[in-house]
Amino acid sequence: MIRPFHISGTSILLLASSLLGLQIPENFSFLIPTDRRINIEELFANINSPGNLAICHAEGNCTKNGEFTSLYYGHIDPSKIDGKRVLNQGFCSDYGKSKVGDINAANRGCLLRIKSRLPKLTSLFQQQNIDINQHKIAFINSVDLWNQAAPRVSDNFPQFYANNIHNGLPVDSAIRKARVDAFNHRARGLFNICVREPYYRNRLKLYSQYSRSWKRKCIDIDQNRRRLAINSVLRNKDASRKR
Repeated sequence: MIRPFHISGTSILLLASSLLGLQIPENFSFLIPTDRRINIEELFANINSPGNLAICHAEGNCTKNGEFTSLYYGHIDPSKIDGKRVLNQGFCSDYGKSKVGDINAANRGCLLRIKSRLPKLTSLFQQQNIDINQHKIAFINSVDLWNQAAPRVSDNFPQFYANNIHNGLPVDSAIRKARVDAFNHRARGLFNICVREPYYRNRLKLYSQYSRSWKRKCIDIDQNRRRLAINSVLRNKDASRKR
């Protein structure tokens, strides 16, 4: 059954071109961002919402398909700031905020904390004249930063992202650069990881440890990993909707 207003823009364009005798180049691409079908609240409504699954995958707590990994059920936070061994649980890695083994409580806390910051981040994007309905991937990245780092980092992100967009950077590059710049070379927990973990150490061999370039590269390695994880979840959700 054909429902009202469900004719795609591509179909209209093809029909009009045939009626008017227009030719469309073979390499033409008519793309409407599929994430427009979801509003901001729906992105973070529950544990299965795209934004939360993206954060879950960025944390390593689930696959891009939403299947939980062993880390979801509990793991020691790798930052080990001041030598502390803090237990992470749930989809967001709740940093010891729930009782051991109470995954449901961890997830409830994750949802409450993430939702609590959405108005603030929305306002920060609006101050930069960035329409988050047109930049939802960037918005999800800002929420991921809120979940991962100090509040100042996610608060810094919208302005850096807006500057990058206004300077003509593609969205992916604008997000990647903004995520790194938002830290301003301050990421004590992440630096601990870069010193200790082989994945990071092997990629930082050419840099003098704790130099400014080392710090920036350390942050970039981690932030680009998270950015790519977020992208993979959103692509997978988009592909699922098209089936």
